[in-house]
Amino acid sequence: MTETKLRQANDFIQKQAVKQTDWRKPAYHFSAPIGWLNDPNGLIFFQNKCHLFYQYNPYSTQWDDMHWGHAVSDDLIHWENLPVALAPDQDYDKSGVFSGSAIEKDGRLYLMYTGHVVKHGVVTETQNVAYSDGGVHFQKYAGNPVIDARLLPTGSLTSDFRDPKLFAYNDRYYAVVASAKDGHGQILLFQSDDLLHWRFTSTLLAGRPELGIMAECPDLFQTSDGHWGLVFSAIVGDGQPNVVHLALGDINWQTGAFELAKISVLDQGSDFYAPQSFAYHGKRILIPWLRNDRLLDFLGEQGHTWNGQMGIPRQLSIVNGSLYQEPFLDMPTRLDDQSFVIDNKKLITFSGRIVVISDSGLLSGDELAFDNDSGDLIRLSRKSLTQYELNLHLDTFDHHQEITIEEPTRIQKLDILIDNSSIEIFINQQVAASFVIYPKGVFRRMSYQGSSCFIGRKFYL
Repeated sequence: MTETKLRQANDFIQKQAVKQTDWRKPAYHFSAPIGWLNDPNGLIFFQNKCHLFYQYNPYSTQWDDMHWGHAVSDDLIHWENLPVALAPDQDYDKSGVFSGSAIEKDGRLYLMYTGHVVKHGVVTETQNVAYSDGGVHFQKYAGNPVIDARLLPTGSLTSDFRDPKLFAYNDRYYAVVASAKDGHGQILLFQSDDLLHWRFTSTLLAGRPELGIMAECPDLFQTSDGHWGLVFSAIVGDGQPNVVHLALGDINWQTGAFELAKISVLDQGSDFYAPQSFAYHGKRILIPWLRNDRLLDFLGEQGHTWNGQMGIPRQLSIVNGSLYQEPFLDMPTRLDDQSFVIDNKKLITFSGRIVVISDSGLLSGDELAFDNDSGDLIRLSRKSLTQYELNLHLDTFDHHQEITIEEPTRIQKLDILIDNSSIEIFINQQVAASFVIYPKGVFRRMSYQGSSCFIGRKFYL
């Protein structure tokens, strides 16, 4: 691999990423030291560390010149930044090293990513491999690209062919790749015996309206009940918001078709996109990118040197065909973990960020509110057995969101995670809603209105 662009990126980061106080920067959600961040890439547990790669432009708070950033963690909360892993420095990726994934083979870490090339206004995307024995410094394979237009089914666009997700099954390696044909999204399946030589297997999923005009960042994995889950992020088009879906079903390995049993929206918030999952100590952990489409340039315009954050890692499981998801906070005993009870006459004070966990949740008609000294307000209320309502009244925007529970119970577990620039809500370990927020000041108070009280635990990360 040509070292020049990698060296330039890492030298720039080292010089620019001086320690400074930025109260908007996430405290317990991952963000890059400087620059623009989007899709999580290459999530893997390798050599006793959790590795997070990500789409990265170190030179600006806007999307451009995509590299792969890199960080590692022991607990999925505290991250150590490592040198940039990949830079666009070859003829087949000179316009950007786009999203991809990671897998271990014979003790070596392999990355597969999309090489993006724009030449004379024509876009070409191919799939490429890089590898490392130590998991830090990567060598691009001399035989790249390993999957290109020659392996695509007839009519598939070479300009929309990206985001390979690797997995192993039945002594073979597979990659699901996002594609488009005739204005509609499709997900393709390829297979290999050695990660370097690939052949087309099938069109895994097509002809579904949920796939939109392009179904980005596909992620195929075997679920805890022995079936299969397929996550994809659909570009809907026509000015509509993009949506992340989870399809549950089985794979016919003879035809390569995905036999769909159920499909649902993975997160009901407006700012959740491009998630990727990986196996971690027998659990399926998923990390998304959080972004607010209306305020993509807000941080740069306000003079901040970073832009973009990951959502909290969440654990996915399938029980009797139903999805369960909850924040993964596998931390040692927390000395600041405190039980509390609040009613109409009491409130809780904190500074900026908080995690609230309640095993009893809210009753119908109850309301929780979070506010600050600057007029910003977050209000979460339970309207009925099946309906919550979230209202964000912030200096930067107002937003109303209904959160629907498909399988209601009278009392529901409630997790609320407020960081310096995000809020994530998990209800009954089933539904979730994620948002990027830019209040004028840090949140300081939590209050309750209702017929009884609110019981929970709070801690700070």
